[in-house]
Amino acid sequence: MSLHKLMLLLTVGVFAVPSYAESISGYTSKDNKGVIETGESSAIPFGAGKPGISINGSASINLEAGPIKHIKQLYGNKPINSTASQDVDGKSNPKYLRLKDVNKVIGLFYNPTLGQVWYENRAHNTEVYSVRQIADPAVPAAPKFGGLVVAKVTGLQDASVYFGEWAPRASNPSTGSDTNLGMNSASREVFYVGENPTGNVAGLATAKYNVVGINQHTPGKNDFYTGTLTANFGNGGQNGQLSGELVRGNHRMNFAGTTIENNGKFSRNFAGMQNKHDIEGRFYGKGAAAIAGFAKNGTPDNPRDDVAFGGRKQ
Repeated sequence: MSLHKLMLLLTVGVFAVPSYAESISGYTSKDNKGVIETGESSAIPFGAGKPGISINGSASINLEAGPIKHIKQLYGNKPINSTASQDVDGKSNPKYLRLKDVNKVIGLFYNPTLGQVWYENRAHNTEVYSVRQIADPAVPAAPKFGGLVVAKVTGLQDASVYFGEWAPRASNPSTGSDTNLGMNSASREVFYVGENPTGNVAGLATAKYNVVGINQHTPGKNDFYTGTLTANFGNGGQNGQLSGELVRGNHRMNFAGTTIENNGKFSRNFAGMQNKHDIEGRFYGKGAAAIAGFAKNGTPDNPRDDVAFGGRKQ
């Protein structure tokens, strides 16, 4: 194996098929059968047993110890926006993650530009990390994509929860500053994954959640859905209901009719389509401290409309 391929293999998960553990749970808009698979992270390269995603059969990336950690370090822990609602020019003062930022030793010998990255702090202290991949990994197990957005629900004591979106790689990605992550692609997918899913929500008190939704994010723009969802949990013999809405501009996404099962999962079917979910997700942490999922936004077969969302109990 050439030195080039060896180094790529050792660092494949920087933007990189998972095994699954009961403590990790997630799903995708393609039912975990598309390009993105959620589950337990692989041991290589960033550590096993944490919420992760696999991209087209790649190693499963530990989201926290991988892209989140290294992007945040590159920005000195300071997001590009000063307030949650601020719009900023994502092309200004660009940051590029290089191999040496992830592995200083290997970076002495081979130091390609992996991608342009952004770190934002948005509504309800939701951290948002975006990547536009530039490098074209030569190793088959390495993930290839055009754009990746990972949002983190913060302030949780006993759970780690993430949600986001993925778009395929363009044929010739720009090497300059560019905020186009390719999220208008018909092949786009959304996902959510978290640690310590709530196993039983029966009998829990009614709770409200501050929620953020992501759909075709442009780095620097406050283009997120926001809102409050209310969970009326059921009891041992009756399911509960999730209600409320997420709003972006003039568009409102209502959750009326969403059923909460006592196992901590929730869903709503498209009208007249018994086995096709318009909304689905689950709760995480002790006492259902967090929520995450995705919504098809009323269109069962248009991935451009899909919204990934997550939030924390008030």
